[in-house]
Amino acid sequence: MKEKNLVGTYKLLSWENRHESGEISYPLGADAQGFLHYSHDGYMFVHIMAANRKTVSGGDLFGGETSEVADGANSHISYCGTYRIEGDEVIHTVHISSFPNWVSTEQRRRFAFKNGNLLLSTEGLRIGNESVGAYLIWQPLVIM
Repeated sequence: MKEKNLVGTYKLLSWENRHESGEISYPLGADAQGFLHYSHDGYMFVHIMAANRKTVSGGDLFGGETSEVADGANSHISYCGTYRIEGDEVIHTVHISSFPNWVSTEQRRRFAFKNGNLLLSTEGLRIGNESVGAYLIWQPLVIM
């Protein structure tokens, strides 16, 4: 795989956050699941969710108890848009996101390939009352 070629589909192997204190946490659990895709035409998407999410009572796509809907929202992150590569960074220009604050922003991620996997990382991700470094490892499934 060429270092600068991200085109393909990837499966999440791990997402850990590294805190200033040295603590490591797993925002959606150590067994989080996800997919990431980069297309030839410059589009991308990512979906990550906690494993074994609770179902919503009644099965209504837009219904459920407030606490159920909140649990669902807090156990999943997704966004899509366009991307470009600058040096060792991939910049995601977010068009749609489950986190409204990211819409119309650029999300910068450092990238590298190690042992055949794609590593994405970013510093300064705001979670709770602190800034953390996020480190994700993606296994290639389909390389185009």
